[in-house]
Amino acid sequence: MGLVSNWGVLLGRYTFKRFDGYTTRAMETQNKILMKILQENKDCELGKKYDFANIHSIQEFQDKVPLSTFEDYAPLIDRMLEKNEQNVITSKKVLRYCSSSGSVGKPKMQPKTFRDIWSMQCCGMAATPGCADRYFRAHGLDKLPGQRGPLLMSLNGGKTPFGLRVNGAGQVPLDNLRPILKFFITTPDDILYPEDEENTNIPYFQLIFALQDKKVTYLGSMVITLLSTMFEYLENNWEMICNDIEHGTIDPSVKCPDSLRQKYGHRKPNPKRAAELRAIFEEGFDTGVPVAKRIWPDLAWGYGMISSTLSVYMDKLKKYIGDLPMHNMGYAASEGYMAMPVELNASDYVLLPRSLFYEFIPEDGDETQRPLTLDQLEVGKNYEIIITNWSGLYRYRILDIVKVTGTYNNSKKIEFLYRSNMGLNIANEKTSTQMLDFVAEKLQENFGVDFKSFSYYPNTDLEVPRYELYVECDKDFIAENGLEKVREEFDELMKGANEKYEKYRRWGMIEQPMIYMFEDGTYDAYKAALVAQGRVLNQIKPVTVINTPEKKEFFLSRVKK
Repeated sequence: MGLVSNWGVLLGRYTFKRFDGYTTRAMETQNKILMKILQENKDCELGKKYDFANIHSIQEFQDKVPLSTFEDYAPLIDRMLEKNEQNVITSKKVLRYCSSSGSVGKPKMQPKTFRDIWSMQCCGMAATPGCADRYFRAHGLDKLPGQRGPLLMSLNGGKTPFGLRVNGAGQVPLDNLRPILKFFITTPDDILYPEDEENTNIPYFQLIFALQDKKVTYLGSMVITLLSTMFEYLENNWEMICNDIEHGTIDPSVKCPDSLRQKYGHRKPNPKRAAELRAIFEEGFDTGVPVAKRIWPDLAWGYGMISSTLSVYMDKLKKYIGDLPMHNMGYAASEGYMAMPVELNASDYVLLPRSLFYEFIPEDGDETQRPLTLDQLEVGKNYEIIITNWSGLYRYRILDIVKVTGTYNNSKKIEFLYRSNMGLNIANEKTSTQMLDFVAEKLQENFGVDFKSFSYYPNTDLEVPRYELYVECDKDFIAENGLEKVREEFDELMKGANEKYEKYRRWGMIEQPMIYMFEDGTYDAYKAALVAQGRVLNQIKPVTVINTPEKKEFFLSRVKK
C-alpha cells in the first residue's frame, strides 16, 4: 500500500506543478491548444469541410465553424461505431468510447483519443491524491496518509462491434489502473466488475470487505450519492452484515450470482472484528463521534462528485462522516475533463486551459453575438460553456450553465449550476426534459388517456429520493387501473428512457416513482395567478418540472384526495 500511495502522491504533485504553470499562461495555452487541435485534424472529414488548415486565429475559427450539438455528430459517430470508419470527425486513432445520457433510450457515444484519455487520467485520478496531499501538508502533516479504502462504483462497460471499450467518463481513469487497484482499494475486482450487476447487491459486498479492514484511510466514490446509499444500507442491515463477518457467510437474503456466493460464502470467520463492529453500531448512528470514524479510526478523507444538484446527499452523508474532508472530483463529462478543484471541501473548480478549448455565451446575453473566451469572463456571472476537444467535437454545446466564482492564476474558477435541457437530477442520472416528455406521452398512450398537463417533482425529502408525476386529466386512470400498476408502468418507462435511471434504481439510489392526480382546473388556476402578477398569458410556459419553492407550494397543495 505504501509504495502505491507514494506513487500516487508523486504523480499528484507533478500534475499540480504543471497545472500551476499552464493556468498562469491560460490564454497563451488556449491559443496553442486550439491551433494544435485544428492542425492535427485538418485532414479528417470535418477538418476538410471547415477548412481547418487555413484557420489561424480564434476569430477565424469562430467565423468558419458553426456551433454544434450532439445531433450534428450522431450520424457521423454511428458510421464510426457501425462501420469502423476512420478520419471522420478526428484524424487521431479512437481508443475507446464514453457513454452518457443521450436521447430517449439511446446513450450518447463519444469517441476518445489518447490526448483526451490522458487528460482524464491526470486530472481525474492523479490530481485527486495531489489535492488531498496539498491539504494535509497545509495542516501540518508531511504527506497524505497511506491510501486504502472502498471504491463505491461499478467499472463495468461494454464494447463496440469492433471491440473498443465503452463505459462512462468517470470510470476511465480507474479502468486504466485495473491491474493495481487491489493495492489501494478494499473492493475486490469481481465486485468492481460484477458478472451480473443487476442481480448483485453491490453495497453489501463493498461493506463486507471495507468493514473488516480497520486500516481504511479514505472513502472513494465517483458520485457522492453512492457513499450516502452505502451508509444508509449499513444502518438498516448492520446486524446481518456483522453476522456474516463473524461466520464468514453470505446471508441467504443477499442477492448475488452463485459464483460469488461460492467464492465469498465460505470466507475465514472474523468474530473479533464482528464484535468490535457490533459494539460500534449498538451505540447508534447519531452519537457525537460520526460512525465512520468509529469504524475506521485512521479515516482521513474522502472523494466523490459533489455538485449543487446533489447537495441533498451531502447533507445526509454528514450524519455518518461528520466533517471529514472531501475532495470534489471536479467538473467532467463524456466530452472531456474541464475543471478540477485545488483544495478539499471546495464546491468550485479551476478551468483547465490545457485540456480543451473553451468558449462561453452569457446566460442573459444575445446568442447572435460572438462567444467569449476564458480571459473575458466576469466573476459572479453565469455562462453556457462551449468546448472543442481532442476527439472530434468542435464548438460543441454541452448545454451546461456554470457560474464564475473567482480566479486562479490567470484561469477562472467555476461552479456547475445546471444543464439547460435538464429535467430531473436527484442522483446524477441527468434525465432530460425530452425523456420526461417521452414518458408522459407513453403513459397517455398506454392507458388511453389525455393529460391536460403534467408536472414532475423531484422529491428529495424522503430517505430514498424519487420522481413524482402530477397530472391533470378528465379520467381517473389511476383508480381504474390501480396505483401499483400505473407506478410500475411509470417506472419501466423511465428505465427505458434513461439507462442511468435504470442503474440507480437497481442500486437503490432512487425509489420507485409515484403518480398523483391534480384537482380539476389546477393549471388554469396557475396561469390565472401569474396573469394577476402581470405576466403575459402567451409567455407562460408549461411547468414540466416543479423546481421552485413557489411552484411546490402552489401545485402540491392541489392534489386530489
